Amino acid sequence: PVEPLVDGLHVLELYHGPTFAFKDVALQFLGNLFEYLLQQRNGMTLTVVGATSGDTGSSAIQGLRGKKGVECFIMYPDGRTSPIQERQMITVLDANIHNIAIGGDFDDCQRIVKELFGDAPFREAHSLAAVNSINWARILAQTVY
Repeated sequence: PVEPLVDGLHVLELYHGPTFAFKDVALQFLGNLFEYLLQQRNGMTLTVVGATSGDTGSSAIQGLRGKKGVECFIMYPDGRTSPIQERQMITVLDANIHNIAIGGDFDDCQRIVKELFGDAPFREAHSLAAVNSINWARILAQTVY
């Protein structure tokens, strides 16, 4: 919510989202934007991939859960996220959400994402999109805060 401070000055409180992370604001916007754009392009689907050490994954999942035409795959290092963040990810049972625990660390997860995007035929065949900070729509949404 936007809260008044003084004389017409307001502040956006970033901790009211579904995961209490500042990233919720941008990733809620991103999920709605993806769904809206897909509705404008009949039959088009999107495969969203992301790597997380915790907060990006749970925020992305909350922003993308149930979105029509979107399949979301979030990779995280097995045993290396906080228990709360892992539960925020793995307890979402929407059919379009897929959590993948990777043996290794965050860099291993990020390497897989980069390899997927680096494979042009695969990227195009599956209409890949990102939720990490390489996504321009997310960056634009976050510039307001």
